[in-house]
Amino acid sequence: MVYVAIPVALLCLSCLPAALAHARVTNPPIRTPGAAFKLACGETSFNAVSGDPTGHIEEQEPVNAGCDLTLCRGMLFSDQPAKNVLTVHPSQAMAMNVDCTIPHGGPANVSLIDTTAGGSGAFIGSFLSTFDDFCPTTEPAPANQTNLQYTLPDAATIGNKCQTPGDCVVQLFWATPDFSQNYYYCIDVVMAAVESTTPAAAPATTPAAPATTPAASAGNAPAAPSKMLTSVTGNLAAATGQAAPTSKTSSNAGRRRARILWF
Repeated sequence: MVYVAIPVALLCLSCLPAALAHARVTNPPIRTPGAAFKLACGETSFNAVSGDPTGHIEEQEPVNAGCDLTLCRGMLFSDQPAKNVLTVHPSQAMAMNVDCTIPHGGPANVSLIDTTAGGSGAFIGSFLSTFDDFCPTTEPAPANQTNLQYTLPDAATIGNKCQTPGDCVVQLFWATPDFSQNYYYCIDVVMAAVESTTPAAAPATTPAAPATTPAASAGNAPAAPSKMLTSVTGNLAAATGQAAPTSKTSSNAGRRRARILWF
């Protein structure tokens, strides 16, 4: 009988995907897979994310038509528990805890993303934080990466976006050129309702003067305005700079990925 020595490390290769992670966002809660995601993106993608919540999108392919892996790995808001949605305010200071379990290095950024159909996964404002070498391979991850600090855009930048749960996420994107892998982690956020600060109108204190002018007759009644303002939609669009919603296409996703990769 011939005995072959097999290195112990090789005996556990099959358990690596379940045992190891690349980078894990430990707080706040990130989007997780569910039934809606499985239906939208397919069995392969669902199994990949379920087996490794920290994995890269390349291991999720192939996917169903219409599944956008470059937006939260394709995971959908409808699968998320309500308790995982963070209620936030414009200009709020935020923190994200990251565990760099398997350092890969490469650029990364944090952005506030409009996930609505009209937003097509567009940035709201500019990057909130950027890194030239995230989870580096040459040294332990610095404190500003494991306890990542950033500030949300101001009210003028956010405008009327992010008012409904599911409309916006804070997304951490990490590219690893040495491995040709891309990672996406999403945190659902919703803007807190803003209370009106306009004071109530003061009650009238002066009694109305009695009418002294005879009522106009039908023949000399004042003419009605020639034009009445019945809609402010056009003015609102001009003031906010918001164009009409456009449909989400794969080309939008491609442009977004290119924009994210370059700083």
